[in-house]
Amino acid sequence: MDTILEQLRKTNMSHHIFEEDKGSKKDTASSPNPEEKVPLKGRYRCRVCGYIFDEAEEGRPFSTLTECPLCHVSPGGFQQIR
Repeated sequence: MDTILEQLRKTNMSHHIFEEDKGSKKDTASSPNPEEKVPLKGRYRCRVCGYIFDEAEEGRPFSTLTECPLCHVSPGGFQQIR
């Protein structure tokens, strides 16, 4: 029986896997300086209780929200507002 690595070499898939790894390293290297802050402008409303999550007021992006602080619904229960 061939090992997985041997099977990959036979199908030439290892080349693609290593290329993807190189690409992911480039992405992190070319990412913006973490000290440069992106302006927090988004506002999101909980569809269940109406709580408004304002990134500027909270001082953090919506992506860090784990649940609504009032009704505990997941971030999927929020809708972006303008």
